[in-house]
Amino acid sequence: MPAVSLRPSAQEGKAPSGRRGRRLGVEIKPGSARQARLEAGLSLGQVARDDISRTAIYFVETGKSRPSIETLTLIAERTGRPIDFFLADSPGSDQGSVAALADVERLIAIGDNPGAVAAGEAILQRKLPPDTQATVQHLVAFALLRLSQPIKARPLLAAARSYFERVGDQLMVAECLASESSAAGLLEEPQMLALAEAALAALRSCKVVPPLTETRVLFVLANAHCFNQDWQTAAEFFQQSIDAAEVVRDLRRLSLSYGGIALAYQELGRYGLAARFSRQALAINETLNDKRNLAVSENNLGLLLTRAGDYESGREHLNRALELHDEYGLDGKSHALTSLAELELAQSHLDEAEEAARTALALSSSLSESLSIAESHLWLGRIAEARGRPEVTDYEFEAAIATLGGAGFRLPRHRIHADYAEILEERGDLAGSIRHLKAALGSSGRPGVAAALTSSAIA
Repeated sequence: MPAVSLRPSAQEGKAPSGRRGRRLGVEIKPGSARQARLEAGLSLGQVARDDISRTAIYFVETGKSRPSIETLTLIAERTGRPIDFFLADSPGSDQGSVAALADVERLIAIGDNPGAVAAGEAILQRKLPPDTQATVQHLVAFALLRLSQPIKARPLLAAARSYFERVGDQLMVAECLASESSAAGLLEEPQMLALAEAALAALRSCKVVPPLTETRVLFVLANAHCFNQDWQTAAEFFQQSIDAAEVVRDLRRLSLSYGGIALAYQELGRYGLAARFSRQALAINETLNDKRNLAVSENNLGLLLTRAGDYESGREHLNRALELHDEYGLDGKSHALTSLAELELAQSHLDEAEEAARTALALSSSLSESLSIAESHLWLGRIAEARGRPEVTDYEFEAAIATLGGAGFRLPRHRIHADYAEILEERGDLAGSIRHLKAALGSSGRPGVAAALTSSAIA
């Protein structure tokens, strides 16, 4: 633990004659008191309560005065942070680390994850106080997860969690465990759920549970239940995440949670509820002017309406998703094209369906997007079966399976094998159907449950 400085505050100076002597104060890291309060979702008055004035807390946050050890203890208890979180870096340490750390956080906030990784890795080359190093490690890992690089993120998360466990910072332990759960999800590993449950347990052990952290941990736990295809439990945790996000009006998290709960209710066959939540996600992304997630929301709602049989409305939203991709050059257009192929096939527009699927295949192949390549082959196989061309169907499904290979992509492989098994059964090829049904069950966490082609969202 860094040494506590008991030097008098420079702001207080010498005590005038006839008044009490200089007051002792604790030197704390600039911005740490305000950061702790905001992350706990508290106002100045909620930290101060009846023990101290809001003005005094404000002066501590802005660096106009140093807190007494009693005041610092009060702030720590009410924000759920250990004393170590606030204490100033020891002499000789990198004094620019606080500003550099803030820059990494800013880059993550604006969605510049490559920039955040580069900036964070540069900071980690310096000699840093242990708490700053652990925080930067977690931030870099978080950005890496958003870039779908879980293998690089894992050692950083392990090192950060080890430090936070050692100093008793359960809030950051929960954050690290949630990120480790997301990493396991990206790698399709079964410990995703156990890590998410451990994150929630660590969070619940805190005296103060910040709504911002709570909504993230609940979101990750809901995703873990999606991974296990326990859609009812997933919906319940998504709803809890929504409730926590509404407390602090975290619109981005609300959008992700609304999208997640819409997927869960779709899998449960509750299309009305799914459509309602999907529309709420879409409305938030319109408010945020988040073009990428708006395109995703338009696509998800269009696909949901298609599967519910409302083809006209489904087409409207799918076309809007494609327009956004074209206008802003967004990634993920191939997925929107396979959604359109599904709509056209549902309406028996076989030529239009094939054109959309082949365009998706060409685009995803040029970008080496394995999941979208496999999904394009899947729809080309379904279209060929509808045309009465079983040899083409077999080729396309075999190409889809071969694209994903034997490692990873557990849920997409389950979907492809299950769809192919259904087609073979309808043809009367029971042996082939049983073979692919067994392959589907072998790649599924829970037998007999259809899985959507989804990836783990990192919030």
